[in-house]
Amino acid sequence: MSGGLEQVMALSRGMLDMAEQGDWERFAAIQDERERLLEQVLPAERNDEPALRALIDYNRRLCEVVERERDKVAQEWQAAHGRSQAIAAYTSH
Repeated sequence: MSGGLEQVMALSRGMLDMAEQGDWERFAAIQDERERLLEQVLPAERNDEPALRALIDYNRRLCEVVERERDKVAQEWQAAHGRSQAIAAYTSH
């Protein structure tokens, strides 16, 4: 595994930890760097199947955590919006 791919893997692990801890500011801060490195590294690393499988696994896990958090935030927003509408209806009468 090349140094660039190792760096991408380290960033991916870090992003997964940050996502699981809800540290979205740090997650977003390194996301662009990870994408830039991926664009540089992947064409040269097509033959490193174990590393690519690990990277795909990190991506899958990242997507799962982000989707779960997105759904949680959407539910919280809907609940808050519903409360706001109920309060507005109550205070208007």
